[in-house]
Amino acid sequence: MPIKGFAHINVSTKDLETSRRFYSQVLGLEDGPRPPFGRAGAWMYLGDQPIVHISTARSPEPNPAKTDAFDHFALWTQDINHYRQVLKEHSIKNVEFGVPDNDQYQIFFKDPDGMEIELIFRGEEARLASQADGAKTDASFGRNL
Repeated sequence: MPIKGFAHINVSTKDLETSRRFYSQVLGLEDGPRPPFGRAGAWMYLGDQPIVHISTARSPEPNPAKTDAFDHFALWTQDINHYRQVLKEHSIKNVEFGVPDNDQYQIFFKDPDGMEIELIFRGEEARLASQADGAKTDASFGRNL
């Protein structure tokens, strides 16, 4: 049976309320219903889909089964200037890149626990941002957040 679509990403946090505010105020996701699991957490919704699950750490000790293979997650969106303003208002360090030979533009930043997030913009606003004076291209050369 083929994969039907993307369900969610789960991020672990040290401070649930800080993460909940971040995903709500910065990304515009809505805090919604969550099953009564045995530890604290939140489900952040895009429309009727809980795309980000926030979980409190099971233990203060690092989990040796986890790897550092996960790099970031990305979300399609629009209105570059809106997100630039929101990131500035929240004093969130970020870097921007145009995607070479493609009408996409990226903004990278981190959540309060260090999870890297990429916002992807497409179409005319992405093309214009990529052509602006001083615009960088190709995030593969390093994001240094």
